[in-house]
Amino acid sequence: MGLHSSAAWGQAATPPPAASSSCPVAAHMPSAPELKDIARTATDRGFLWQVTSNGHSSWLYGTMHVAKLNWAFPGPLIRAALHQSDTIAVELSLSDPATLQVLRDKEDPARLQHLVDTHRKARLDEIAAQQCLPPHAFDALATGMEAAALVSLSGRKDGVYPDYAIDSVIQGYARSVHKPIVPLETATAQRQLLIGTTAAEEDALIDDALHDLSSDTGRKELLAIATMWANSDLNKLEHYREWCDCLKTTQEKAHTKAMLDDRNIEMAKKIIQMHTGGHKLFVAVGALHMSGPNGLPALLRKEGFKVTQIVPAPSATASQL
Repeated sequence: MGLHSSAAWGQAATPPPAASSSCPVAAHMPSAPELKDIARTATDRGFLWQVTSNGHSSWLYGTMHVAKLNWAFPGPLIRAALHQSDTIAVELSLSDPATLQVLRDKEDPARLQHLVDTHRKARLDEIAAQQCLPPHAFDALATGMEAAALVSLSGRKDGVYPDYAIDSVIQGYARSVHKPIVPLETATAQRQLLIGTTAAEEDALIDDALHDLSSDTGRKELLAIATMWANSDLNKLEHYREWCDCLKTTQEKAHTKAMLDDRNIEMAKKIIQMHTGGHKLFVAVGALHMSGPNGLPALLRKEGFKVTQIVPAPSATASQL
Protein backbone atom coordinates (compact mmCIF):
# COMPACT_ATOMS: atom_id res chain seq x y z
CA MET A 1 0.00 0.00 0.00
CA GLY A 2 1.37 3.43 -0.89
CA LEU A 3 1.51 6.36 1.49
CA HIS A 4 -0.80 8.90 -0.02
CA SER A 5 -1.23 12.47 1.06
CA SER A 6 -3.66 13.50 3.78
CA ALA A 7 -3.29 16.36 6.22
CA ALA A 8 -5.47 14.41 8.64
CA TRP A 9 -2.71 11.81 9.22
CA GLY A 10 -0.99 13.49 12.12
CA GLN A 11 -3.77 15.79 13.23
CA ALA A 12 -6.21 13.32 14.76
CA ALA A 13 -3.77 12.53 17.56
CA THR A 14 -0.05 12.97 18.15
CA PRO A 15 0.38 11.57 21.68
CA PRO A 16 3.76 11.87 23.37
CA PRO A 17 5.97 8.80 23.51
CA ALA A 18 6.44 6.99 26.77
CA ALA A 19 9.82 7.43 28.44
CA SER A 20 12.25 4.65 27.50
CA SER A 21 15.74 4.49 26.05
CA SER A 22 14.42 2.32 23.20
CA CYS A 23 11.66 4.77 22.29
CA PRO A 24 11.90 7.36 19.52
CA VAL A 25 13.30 10.67 20.72
CA ALA A 26 10.49 13.08 21.50
CA ALA A 27 10.00 16.02 19.17
CA HIS A 28 12.14 18.93 20.37
CA MET A 29 10.36 22.19 21.02
CA PRO A 30 13.03 24.81 20.27
CA SER A 31 13.68 27.91 22.32
CA ALA A 32 13.13 31.39 20.88
CA PRO A 33 16.85 31.82 20.03
CA GLU A 34 16.89 28.41 18.34
CA LEU A 35 13.82 29.31 16.30
CA LYS A 36 15.43 32.56 15.22
CA ASP A 37 18.59 30.75 14.10
CA ILE A 38 16.65 28.05 12.21
CA ALA A 39 14.56 30.70 10.46
CA ARG A 40 17.67 32.71 9.55
CA THR A 41 19.36 29.75 7.87
CA ALA A 42 16.25 28.19 6.29
CA THR A 43 16.56 26.99 2.70
CA ASP A 44 13.81 26.36 0.17
CA ARG A 45 12.55 22.78 0.24
CA GLY A 46 9.63 21.02 -1.36
CA PHE A 47 8.04 22.07 -4.64
CA LEU A 48 6.77 25.51 -5.66
CA TRP A 49 5.11 26.74 -8.85
CA GLN A 50 3.80 30.16 -9.84
CA VAL A 51 0.52 29.89 -11.76
CA THR A 52 -0.71 32.90 -13.71
CA SER A 53 -4.05 33.67 -15.33
CA ASN A 54 -6.41 36.65 -15.58
CA GLY A 55 -3.53 39.05 -15.07
CA HIS A 56 -2.39 37.87 -11.65
CA SER A 57 -0.55 34.99 -10.02
CA SER A 58 -1.13 32.35 -7.39
CA TRP A 59 1.29 29.71 -6.10
CA LEU A 60 1.18 25.94 -5.66
CA TYR A 61 3.36 24.55 -2.87
CA GLY A 62 3.79 20.81 -2.33
CA THR A 63 4.19 20.19 1.40
CA MET A 64 5.13 17.27 3.65
CA HIS A 65 2.96 16.05 6.52
CA VAL A 66 5.98 14.91 8.57
CA ALA A 67 9.33 16.69 8.72
CA LYS A 68 12.52 17.40 10.63
CA LEU A 69 12.75 20.59 12.66
CA ASN A 70 15.33 22.21 10.39
CA TRP A 71 13.08 21.57 7.37
CA ALA A 72 10.08 23.31 8.87
CA PHE A 73 10.82 26.95 8.13
CA PRO A 74 10.30 28.22 4.56
CA GLY A 75 13.25 29.49 2.57
CA PRO A 76 13.44 32.86 0.80
CA LEU A 77 11.57 31.97 -2.41
CA ILE A 78 8.72 30.34 -0.51
CA ARG A 79 8.59 33.25 1.95
CA ALA A 80 8.36 35.66 -0.99
CA ALA A 81 5.42 33.73 -2.45
CA LEU A 82 3.70 33.69 0.93
CA HIS A 83 4.22 37.44 1.25
CA GLN A 84 2.74 38.12 -2.21
CA SER A 85 -0.34 35.98 -1.60
CA ASP A 86 -3.52 37.23 0.05
CA THR A 87 -5.13 33.87 0.92
CA ILE A 88 -3.70 30.54 2.10
CA ALA A 89 -5.53 27.53 0.61
CA VAL A 90 -4.97 24.20 2.38
CA GLU A 91 -6.42 20.70 2.55
CA LEU A 92 -7.98 21.30 5.97
CA SER A 93 -7.88 24.17 8.45
CA LEU A 94 -6.02 22.61 11.36
CA SER A 95 -7.08 25.31 13.84
CA ASP A 96 -10.80 24.86 13.20
CA PRO A 97 -12.40 23.09 16.20
CA ALA A 98 -15.19 21.62 14.08
CA THR A 99 -12.66 20.09 11.68
CA LEU A 100 -10.67 18.52 14.50
CA GLN A 101 -13.84 17.19 16.11
CA VAL A 102 -14.81 15.36 12.92
CA LEU A 103 -11.34 13.80 12.65
CA ARG A 104 -11.55 12.71 16.29
CA ASP A 105 -15.09 11.34 16.19
CA LYS A 106 -15.43 7.90 17.74
CA GLU A 107 -15.90 4.71 15.78
CA ASP A 108 -19.38 3.48 15.00
CA PRO A 109 -20.06 1.00 17.87
CA ALA A 110 -20.94 -1.91 15.59
CA ARG A 111 -17.84 -1.39 13.45
CA LEU A 112 -15.65 -1.08 16.54
CA GLN A 113 -16.99 -4.35 17.94
CA HIS A 114 -16.23 -6.04 14.62
CA LEU A 115 -12.66 -4.69 14.70
CA VAL A 116 -12.27 -5.94 18.27
CA ASP A 117 -13.69 -9.36 17.40
CA THR A 118 -11.36 -9.72 14.40
CA HIS A 119 -8.35 -8.63 16.53
CA ARG A 120 -7.53 -5.74 14.21
CA LYS A 121 -7.92 -3.22 17.03
CA ALA A 122 -5.68 -5.27 19.34
CA ARG A 123 -2.99 -5.61 16.66
CA LEU A 124 -2.94 -1.84 16.12
CA ASP A 125 -2.80 -1.21 19.87
CA GLU A 126 0.13 -3.62 20.12
CA ILE A 127 1.98 -1.67 17.43
CA ALA A 128 1.17 1.57 19.26
CA ALA A 129 2.79 0.11 22.38
CA GLN A 130 5.83 -0.91 20.32
CA GLN A 131 6.03 2.71 19.15
CA CYS A 132 6.10 3.74 22.84
CA LEU A 133 2.76 5.50 22.67
CA PRO A 134 0.73 5.73 25.90
CA PRO A 135 -1.88 3.04 26.60
CA HIS A 136 -5.33 3.96 25.30
CA ALA A 137 -3.86 6.84 23.27
CA PHE A 138 -6.22 6.11 20.39
CA ASP A 139 -9.28 4.87 22.27
CA ALA A 140 -11.26 7.98 21.33
CA LEU A 141 -10.52 7.63 17.60
CA ALA A 142 -11.93 5.56 14.79
CA THR A 143 -9.67 2.55 14.28
CA GLY A 144 -8.92 3.51 10.68
CA MET A 145 -7.68 6.87 11.94
CA GLU A 146 -5.46 5.05 14.44
CA ALA A 147 -3.98 2.98 11.62
CA ALA A 148 -3.21 6.06 9.52
CA ALA A 149 -1.74 7.90 12.50
CA LEU A 150 0.54 4.97 13.38
CA VAL A 151 1.99 4.91 9.87
CA SER A 152 2.67 8.63 10.14
CA LEU A 153 4.15 8.32 13.63
CA SER A 154 6.42 5.44 12.58
CA GLY A 155 8.70 8.02 10.95
CA ARG A 156 9.81 9.27 14.36
CA LYS A 157 12.41 6.48 14.38
CA ASP A 158 14.00 8.23 11.40
CA GLY A 159 13.69 11.71 12.88
CA VAL A 160 10.64 12.91 10.93
CA TYR A 161 7.69 14.05 13.03
CA PRO A 162 4.09 15.15 12.48
CA ASP A 163 4.90 17.86 15.04
CA TYR A 164 6.92 19.69 12.37
CA ALA A 165 4.43 19.17 9.53
CA ILE A 166 4.95 21.81 6.86
CA ASP A 167 1.19 22.31 6.55
CA SER A 168 1.02 23.32 10.22
CA VAL A 169 3.92 25.75 9.83
CA ILE A 170 2.32 27.43 6.81
CA GLN A 171 -0.99 27.75 8.64
CA GLY A 172 0.78 29.14 11.69
CA TYR A 173 2.39 31.77 9.49
CA ALA A 174 -0.99 32.67 7.98
CA ARG A 175 -2.54 33.15 11.41
CA SER A 176 0.41 35.26 12.60
CA VAL A 177 0.01 37.73 9.72
CA HIS A 178 -3.81 37.52 9.67
CA LYS A 179 -4.13 36.01 6.22
CA PRO A 180 -7.31 34.01 5.69
CA ILE A 181 -7.01 30.21 5.59
CA VAL A 182 -9.40 28.51 3.18
CA PRO A 183 -9.87 24.71 3.21
CA LEU A 184 -10.06 22.98 -0.15
CA GLU A 185 -11.59 19.85 1.37
CA THR A 186 -13.84 18.80 4.23
CA ALA A 187 -12.87 16.84 7.31
CA THR A 188 -15.70 14.41 6.61
CA ALA A 189 -14.31 13.60 3.16
CA GLN A 190 -10.77 13.04 4.47
CA ARG A 191 -12.06 10.92 7.33
CA GLN A 192 -13.99 8.72 4.91
CA LEU A 193 -10.87 8.22 2.81
CA LEU A 194 -8.99 7.02 5.88
CA ILE A 195 -11.65 4.81 7.46
CA GLY A 196 -13.72 3.83 4.42
CA THR A 197 -17.44 4.20 3.87
CA THR A 198 -18.19 0.58 4.79
CA ALA A 199 -16.87 -1.94 7.30
CA ALA A 200 -15.31 -3.94 4.47
CA GLU A 201 -13.43 -0.88 3.21
CA GLU A 202 -12.16 -0.09 6.69
CA ASP A 203 -11.05 -3.70 7.15
CA ALA A 204 -9.05 -3.52 3.92
CA LEU A 205 -7.46 -0.17 4.80
CA ILE A 206 -6.50 -1.41 8.27
CA ASP A 207 -5.12 -4.67 6.87
CA ASP A 208 -2.94 -2.70 4.45
CA ALA A 209 -1.73 -0.47 7.28
CA LEU A 210 -0.98 -3.50 9.47
CA HIS A 211 1.10 -4.98 6.66
CA ASP A 212 2.98 -1.70 6.19
CA LEU A 213 3.59 -1.34 9.91
CA SER A 214 4.62 -4.92 10.62
CA SER A 215 6.91 -5.17 7.60
CA ASP A 216 8.35 -1.64 7.95
CA THR A 217 7.46 -0.94 4.31
CA GLY A 218 5.28 1.98 5.38
CA ARG A 219 8.07 3.56 7.40
CA LYS A 220 10.57 3.10 4.55
CA GLU A 221 8.25 4.67 1.99
CA LEU A 222 7.43 7.52 4.37
CA LEU A 223 11.14 8.27 4.73
CA ALA A 224 11.62 8.03 0.96
CA ILE A 225 8.86 10.57 0.37
CA ALA A 226 10.17 12.85 3.12
CA THR A 227 13.70 12.71 1.69
CA MET A 228 12.36 13.39 -1.80
CA TRP A 229 10.56 16.44 -0.41
CA ALA A 230 13.56 17.73 1.55
CA ASN A 231 15.78 17.44 -1.54
CA SER A 232 13.13 18.96 -3.85
CA ASP A 233 13.61 15.91 -6.07
CA LEU A 234 11.07 16.76 -8.75
CA ASN A 235 12.10 13.91 -11.02
CA LYS A 236 11.31 11.40 -8.28
CA LEU A 237 8.02 13.15 -7.52
CA GLU A 238 6.95 13.07 -11.17
CA HIS A 239 7.63 9.32 -11.32
CA TYR A 240 6.06 8.49 -7.94
CA ARG A 241 3.75 5.81 -9.32
CA GLU A 242 6.69 3.98 -10.86
CA TRP A 243 8.36 3.37 -7.50
CA CYS A 244 5.58 3.54 -4.91
CA ASP A 245 4.22 0.35 -3.39
CA CYS A 246 0.69 1.44 -4.25
CA LEU A 247 -0.49 -0.09 -7.53
CA LYS A 248 -0.11 -3.85 -7.12
CA THR A 249 -3.80 -4.72 -6.83
CA THR A 250 -7.10 -3.44 -8.18
CA GLN A 251 -7.96 -2.24 -4.68
CA GLU A 252 -4.70 -0.30 -4.37
CA LYS A 253 -5.19 1.29 -7.78
CA ALA A 254 -8.68 2.41 -6.79
CA HIS A 255 -7.41 3.77 -3.46
CA THR A 256 -4.59 5.70 -5.16
CA LYS A 257 -7.09 7.21 -7.60
CA ALA A 258 -9.37 8.24 -4.74
CA MET A 259 -6.55 9.63 -2.59
CA LEU A 260 -4.83 11.59 -5.36
CA ASP A 261 -6.52 11.91 -8.76
CA ASP A 262 -10.12 12.38 -7.62
CA ARG A 263 -9.14 14.85 -4.91
CA ASN A 264 -6.93 16.79 -7.31
CA ILE A 265 -9.83 17.36 -9.70
CA GLU A 266 -11.98 18.84 -6.93
CA MET A 267 -9.14 20.92 -5.47
CA ALA A 268 -8.28 22.30 -8.91
CA LYS A 269 -11.88 23.43 -9.43
CA LYS A 270 -11.83 25.38 -6.16
CA ILE A 271 -8.39 26.86 -6.87
CA ILE A 272 -9.52 28.05 -10.30
CA GLN A 273 -12.73 29.50 -8.86
CA MET A 274 -10.92 31.46 -6.15
CA HIS A 275 -8.13 32.61 -8.47
CA THR A 276 -10.63 33.74 -11.10
CA GLY A 277 -12.43 35.63 -8.34
CA GLY A 278 -9.31 37.74 -7.87
CA HIS A 279 -7.51 35.98 -5.02
CA LYS A 280 -3.74 35.57 -4.99
CA LEU A 281 -3.59 32.11 -3.49
CA PHE A 282 -0.78 30.29 -1.78
CA VAL A 283 -1.97 26.69 -2.14
CA ALA A 284 -0.22 24.41 0.37
CA VAL A 285 -1.18 20.74 -0.01
CA GLY A 286 0.70 17.44 0.16
CA ALA A 287 3.46 17.15 -2.43
CA LEU A 288 2.00 14.01 -4.02
CA HIS A 289 -0.90 16.15 -5.24
CA MET A 290 1.62 17.84 -7.57
CA SER A 291 2.79 14.61 -9.21
CA GLY A 292 2.37 13.59 -12.83
CA PRO A 293 -0.24 14.35 -15.50
CA ASN A 294 -3.06 14.40 -12.94
CA GLY A 295 -1.22 16.66 -10.50
CA LEU A 296 -2.36 20.20 -9.76
CA PRO A 297 0.29 21.96 -11.92
CA ALA A 298 -0.69 19.81 -14.92
CA LEU A 299 -4.42 20.31 -14.32
CA LEU A 300 -4.06 24.09 -14.13
CA ARG A 301 -1.88 24.12 -17.23
CA LYS A 302 -4.66 22.30 -19.08
CA GLU A 303 -7.05 25.05 -17.97
CA GLY A 304 -4.90 27.75 -19.58
CA PHE A 305 -2.76 28.83 -16.65
CA LYS A 306 0.87 29.71 -17.26
CA VAL A 307 2.72 27.40 -14.87
CA THR A 308 6.27 28.39 -13.88
CA GLN A 309 8.49 26.15 -11.78
CA ILE A 310 10.16 28.06 -8.93
CA VAL A 311 11.42 25.39 -6.48
CA PRO A 312 13.48 23.52 -7.42
CA ALA A 313 15.01 25.93 -9.91
CA PRO A 314 14.59 24.59 -13.46
CA SER A 315 18.36 24.11 -13.79
CA ALA A 316 18.35 21.94 -10.66
CA THR A 317 15.60 19.78 -12.13
CA ALA A 318 17.59 19.29 -15.32
CA SER A 319 20.53 18.00 -13.29
CA GLN A 320 18.26 15.35 -11.73
CA LEU A 321 17.15 13.95 -15.08
